[in-house]
Amino acid sequence: MSGAAVNRVERPAAAFERAGLQGAGLNVAASAVPAPRRDEGREAAAEPDLAGRAFLFLQGPASPFAWRLAQALRRRGARIVKVHLCGGDLVFWPGRARLYRGRLEDWPAYVERLMTEEALSDLVLFGDCRPYHVPAILAARARGIGLHLLEEGYFRPGWITRERHGVNAHSDLPRTPEGLRAAAAETPEPVRPRVAASEPFARRAAWDVAWHAGYAALAPLFARYRRHTLVHPMVDYAGWLARWFNAAAARERDRLAQTALVGRATYFLLPLQLEGDFQMRVHSSFGSAREVVRLVFASFAATAPKAARLVVKRHPYDTRLPATRHMIARLIDEYGLKGRVLFLENGDIDTLVARSSGVVLVNSTTAIAALRHGRPLKVLGRATYDMPGLAHQGALDGFWSAPPPPDPALVRAYCRLVLARTQIGGGFFAPESIARAVEGLVARMATEDRVAQDRAAQDEAADDPMTGEAQPA
Repeated sequence: MSGAAVNRVERPAAAFERAGLQGAGLNVAASAVPAPRRDEGREAAAEPDLAGRAFLFLQGPASPFAWRLAQALRRRGARIVKVHLCGGDLVFWPGRARLYRGRLEDWPAYVERLMTEEALSDLVLFGDCRPYHVPAILAARARGIGLHLLEEGYFRPGWITRERHGVNAHSDLPRTPEGLRAAAAETPEPVRPRVAASEPFARRAAWDVAWHAGYAALAPLFARYRRHTLVHPMVDYAGWLARWFNAAAARERDRLAQTALVGRATYFLLPLQLEGDFQMRVHSSFGSAREVVRLVFASFAATAPKAARLVVKRHPYDTRLPATRHMIARLIDEYGLKGRVLFLENGDIDTLVARSSGVVLVNSTTAIAALRHGRPLKVLGRATYDMPGLAHQGALDGFWSAPPPPDPALVRAYCRLVLARTQIGGGFFAPESIARAVEGLVARMATEDRVAQDRAAQDEAADDPMTGEAQPA
C-alpha cells in the first residue's frame, strides 16, 4: 500500500463521494453531533490552557462523543490529529482526518512514525485491547505520551471510565487491601452527579447501526481492516430481532420465576458474560461461556448445600439466546441439577444480587453491585476487586457453604478510589450525558497535568543545580 493511500487526509464527505455513496444517507456525522453552544467562542478565548498539547484520537464509541471531546479540547488550545481505521470511524467525525488503509502488521510502524512527526503529547481511544490500539498504547508509553483510555463505566449508569495506564485488569489501581486503604485515605471524596445520565438503548442501537452502515459502505476503501469483534454485526442484528419478537413472553415467564424465587430460597447468582468481550478473551483463562458454566455447575453439584439454588442470568446483550438456553439445559442434565438451577433471560440484576447468598462471576461489573450490597463474591477471572476483604480468595468449592461477606470499610475505600481516580459523570450516547462527560473529562485532563507539572517543578527546585543534592527544607 502506498504512503499516499495510507496517509490521505480528507473530510468524510470526500470519502463517501469517492466510494460513490454521496447522498446515500450514510454520513450522519454532522446531523448526529449536537450544535455548538453560543458561548464556545468566549470559552476559547478564556481557557487556552491546553496550548502546546497535541492529541491523537483513534477509535471511539459509536457515537458523537469523540468528536465533541475533540472540539472541546480545540477550544482550549489543543491540536487534534485523528486517524480513521475503517468506514465506521468516519460516521461521527465530520472534520478532517487521516485514513489508514494499510495492513494491521504495518500499523505499529505507522503510528510510531506519526507520534514522532506530529510531536504528539496525548493519546485518546476507546477500548485498550483492540488490535490497533494495543501497539499504539505501547508506542505512546515508550515515548512518554499521556494515555486517556476510555471504556464503559465501572459504575453504571451515569459514569464513563478514563484510565491512564490500562482498563479493567490492566488498571494500575492497588491490588492489596493495604495499598487500597492507603491510596483511598489520600483521595478526596468524589463528587457524585445529582442525577444519573440517561442513556436510551434505542439511541445507542441506532448509532451502532449507523456506524456499521459506514463500515459496510466504505469497506472497499478499507479492505485490509481487521475487526476486533468475533461475531459479524449482521448475526448480532438478527439475534436482536429474534429477541424483540419473543421479548414479551420471555419477560413474563422470567418475572414469574423471579417472584417465586426471591425470598423463598437460598440462591447464588452466576451472571454470564459475552464470549467476545475482552473481559473474557484477555482478562480470564476461559475460552467460552460453556467453560465457565461447566466449572461452576461441577462445583455446585459436588459441594453446595442441597437446599441451595443457582440462578444463571444471561448477559443483556447476548443475541444467541437459543444456543445459550440449550447449553444451560444440557449442562443441567449432565450434572444432575434439574430443579436446582434456574436460567433467567431477563430480570432486575440489582434485585437478584441484593437478595442472593453470593455472586460468582468471571469479572463482570455486576461485582460492583455485589460489593455495594455486601454480598459475598467469588471472582473466576482477573479483576481489580479480586483481593482479600472484597472477594473470596479460596477455592470455589469452599464458597457455597461459608462465603465471607466483603469488609464494608474496604468496600467504601475501593468505591471511593475507583470513582475519584477513574470515573467521570456522564455517558457516551445521549447528548446531555455526552456534554457532561466531555466537560468532566477535559477538566480532568487539564487539571491532572497541571498538578503533575507543578510537582515536577517542585522536585526540580528542591535539588541544588550546582551539586545535584537536595536543598535543606
